[in-house]
Amino acid sequence: MLPVESSLAITLHLDGDRVGRVEIGSSRLVKASDMLNGRQPAQVLALLPTLYSLCGTAQGLAGLQAVENAAGIDAPAAQRTARRVLCQVEVVAEHAAASLRDWPALLGEEPDLSALKPLRPLIIAARKALYPAGDWTVPGGGRLAPDSAALADILRGLGEAVARADDVADRLIERIEDENLEGFGAVPPCLMPAGGPPDLEARLAADHDGSYRARPDYHGGVFETGPLARQSGRPLMGLLMGQYGNGLMPRFSARMMEMASALREVEDLVQDLSGDSGGLPMARSDGSGLGVVEAARGLLAHRVELREGLLSAYRILAPTEWNFHPDGPLARGLMGACGPDLAGRAALLAASLDPCVPFRIEVRPHA
Repeated sequence: MLPVESSLAITLHLDGDRVGRVEIGSSRLVKASDMLNGRQPAQVLALLPTLYSLCGTAQGLAGLQAVENAAGIDAPAAQRTARRVLCQVEVVAEHAAASLRDWPALLGEEPDLSALKPLRPLIIAARKALYPAGDWTVPGGGRLAPDSAALADILRGLGEAVARADDVADRLIERIEDENLEGFGAVPPCLMPAGGPPDLEARLAADHDGSYRARPDYHGGVFETGPLARQSGRPLMGLLMGQYGNGLMPRFSARMMEMASALREVEDLVQDLSGDSGGLPMARSDGSGLGVVEAARGLLAHRVELREGLLSAYRILAPTEWNFHPDGPLARGLMGACGPDLAGRAALLAASLDPCVPFRIEVRPHA
């Protein structure tokens, strides 16, 4: 869990009956990773998954990749496959959790707590099913010993969660169609490229005051990251975006599409898992490295520097800072919006981008 609760405050300032300005205030601590400086890499990597209540696996994997790149460690294929399984298990669970926890409120319903309850244990169980000693964050790889029976149970649990999430999604899509909101929030898309912006590592390296992490950009433009960007190349998504741009229908559909495809990928990958003793040594004690992971909500980047074997200049850029940037896809999508229940529509658009913290929405009439 982060040191203090973070949140987003989204204020729609009306100009007549339309949104004339969108203000997004964030209490997120973009420099919280400074507290990781001066520590041993193994200590920090073991700590990372416990610091974040959401996407803890992705945080651990991004940090692990960054440290290994800084230390000159090339993890073997078996470790990379296992890490991909862990990442995609969490992607499925996080998308299912959002649909079961957050989407019912958009329909005036209560969250499905009974379906939510098993999801986090499934993420933890996947780590244990691959790394029985719990050493999945060790640089160079932990002792990898896949448990086929446990993995089969995890897959069954994820499949059940996806089925229940699909039910909520069907009702939400029906609401969007009934209210003719399929294209609400659509703007000219600016989608995150695979692997992130070309200048990502350089910008993080130079971000001493946290200004880039608070408001990232690429040559003045702000990317949208997450399922829509990742699924945009699929034929069905191409058809939806051709009709509705990057509005509500494509964004929610992309999340459901990705949840199903990630589950299928895990089912395929577990067939290729093999054991590995891990424990590759650090090739150097000084260096820098970038780790990039496609987490459920979008591109997650960690950058570290090693100095005499200790971490320094630890910097993390999360997807929420892209999607909820003051000039990002949410703000641009709400500009000029009009019609009934603007707060409700704004909540739909925010939920389609799935911030990793709570948000509140206020509509202020023109003064």
